[in-house]
Amino acid sequence: MTIQQGIRLHVNGMYGGYPHSVLRDAVLQGVACPSSEAELHALGLIATPAPHLHIAVMRPIGQGQQGAISARLYSRGHFVIGERMSLSPLARSQSPFSITSDVNLLMARLWDDLAARVGRGGPVIP
Repeated sequence: MTIQQGIRLHVNGMYGGYPHSVLRDAVLQGVACPSSEAELHALGLIATPAPHLHIAVMRPIGQGQQGAISARLYSRGHFVIGERMSLSPLARSQSPFSITSDVNLLMARLWDDLAARVGRGGPVIP
């Protein structure tokens, strides 16, 4: 909480027929920041200059359509790590704000995987 690091967030994709601003707001509500000591350490290794986080959401128009969400983290112009998962059944039939828990889970996995890679002595930027 006391570390002053920033991440540039880019949100793209589509969620049914909703405006992009609604999708962006929903993603912002679900984004999880690194929280454990290991996750904060891993972020600290790529924090300067501020890394870029790209989150893409795709849910086609239509009730119950399958959708997916992905997150990709870049630092200094290089890919660092990414995650992808299908949207939960709830998110397939509700407003964009139903994806906040999916975004939160995706981000938790991303930070955990990055911390695990650094903890094993792997490169932060592969």
